[in-house]
Amino acid sequence: MQQLYVANCISALQQYEIDEVPTIQGRGVALTLNSGDAVDAPTKAAVVGEGLLAFSAHLTDDNRTDAQNAFLFATLVANKKFPLESQGLEWYLLFREVMTNSGWTPVTKYYNDLEVAGTSVRMDKLVLEILGSVVAGLAVPGPATALMLKTAGDAIAALKKRDTALTLYERNLLNHGVGGITAGVCTEVNGEAIMAVGAVRFLRRNTSTKVMFVDVDIRNVKLYTGETIFAKNTEVADKARMAIRTKLGLNVVSKIEEYEI
Repeated sequence: MQQLYVANCISALQQYEIDEVPTIQGRGVALTLNSGDAVDAPTKAAVVGEGLLAFSAHLTDDNRTDAQNAFLFATLVANKKFPLESQGLEWYLLFREVMTNSGWTPVTKYYNDLEVAGTSVRMDKLVLEILGSVVAGLAVPGPATALMLKTAGDAIAALKKRDTALTLYERNLLNHGVGGITAGVCTEVNGEAIMAVGAVRFLRRNTSTKVMFVDVDIRNVKLYTGETIFAKNTEVADKARMAIRTKLGLNVVSKIEEYEI
C-alpha cells in the first residue's frame, strides 16, 4: 500500500506545470517535543522563491535541500495555476497538495481572510506574527517555541543586510501581480524534519518595487493568511527528490539563495 502511495505521489509530481522549466537539472500525526529535546540556533537561511526559510543548526543537508526545493516547486506550481487574487484559497490548497506529493505532509493547516487595522502595514512584521501563530500550534516547550520564532526573526533581519538576497527576494515576489510573503522555520525532532510556515497573500496595486521593510498601502486590498506545519515523509521525499530537481531546472539556481544569519 505504501509503495502504491509513493508511486502515486511521483506520478502527480510529473503532471504539475511551472513556467520556464529548462530541461537540464539544477543543483543540488501530531508532533511533540519533550523537555529534553533541544532546538539549536540557526546558522543559515535562504530566499526560496517568494518565501524565506530559516534552518536550525543541526538540520541535515538533505533535509535543508529537500525543504527548499519542495517549497519552491509547490510555490511555482500554485502560482501558474492560480495567479489571481480571487484564487487565494485555491492557491493555498494546491501549494499544500504539491508539498504533500513532494514528501512534506501537513499535520496542521489553516487558511482564512485576514483583517488588518489601518491603511498600511509592514509585511515583514505581519508575516512574522502569522508564523508565531503557527509555531504556537506545535506542542513544544516554551524555550523551543521562542527559539523557533527568533530563528525566523533573525532570518528576516539578516535579509535586510544582504543586498543580493533581498534583491532576489523582491524580484521573485513582484514577478506577478499577486504577492505572497512567506516565512518558515525548519528543524528536526528526533531525526524527523518539520517545517512551520506562515504566509500572507495580497494583490499589489501599485508600481512599487519594495515590499519588505517598508510600509505597504493596503487600502482596498484583500489579504489572506495561510498557516501550516509540515512533517517530512522521508520515503516519499527520497523518491521525489530527483523528479523535483528535474522539474525545477534552472529555477533552483535563479530563485534560491542561501545566506548566513
